[in-house]
Amino acid sequence: MRQILGWREFVRGIYWMNMPGYAEENRLGNTRSLPWFYWTGDTKMRCMHKAIDSTRRNAYAHHIQRLMVTGNFALLAGVKPEEICDWYLAVYADAYDWVELPNVLGMVMHADGGYLGSKPYAASGKYIQRQSDHCANCHYNVNKSTEEDACPFNALYWHFIDRHRDDFAKNPRMGMMYRNWDKQKPERKEALLNRANKLLDQIEQL
Repeated sequence: MRQILGWREFVRGIYWMNMPGYAEENRLGNTRSLPWFYWTGDTKMRCMHKAIDSTRRNAYAHHIQRLMVTGNFALLAGVKPEEICDWYLAVYADAYDWVELPNVLGMVMHADGGYLGSKPYAASGKYIQRQSDHCANCHYNVNKSTEEDACPFNALYWHFIDRHRDDFAKNPRMGMMYRNWDKQKPERKEALLNRANKLLDQIEQL
C-alpha cells in the first residue's frame, strides 16, 4: 500500500489517523535520556560527530545519517522516543511534525510496535563502515567488539538483540540475527553484554 500511495502520503496517513496518541508510543519501554552530545557533537564516535556537526551547521543530514547513525545509536541505547523525536524536530530545517514524528518514532525507534515498519533498523558498526569512510579515522576500532577501544555500536547492537528477544525473536526478518546470537559462546556473550552495559553507564563520555 505504501509503495502505491508514496512514502510521504503513507506517513501522512499514519499521523492523521493515529494522533495524538501515536506521539506517546513507546512499545520497547525505553527510559534513557538523550545524550547531551546530540546537541554539541562532542563525541569520539566519528560517524556521530560528523552527522551531528553537519546537522548543527546546515540543519540538514542525509537520510542514512539520520536513520542509521544518529537514529540507530538512539535505538540501540534505548533513548526515550519523545526525546529523540523532539531533537529531530528541533534541528532539521525540513522537519514538520506530521512527517518527522512517524519517521522517527516508527521507523527509527520502532516505538509503535511495528505499525509503520515490520522490523527495527538496528545495525552494528559494520553497516556504518560499509556506508561511509568514518571508521578509518575513528577513535574506536570497528573491527573490535569487547575491548576498551571497540566501536560502541558493536556491543550495543548485541545488547539490543538480547534485551528485546521477547519482542523480535519470532519476527521472520529477525530470525537470522537471533540464530547468530545463539551460536556465540557463553563467554563471548557475557563479554559483549558487559561491554555494552559499561558503555551505557558511561554514555556521556563516549
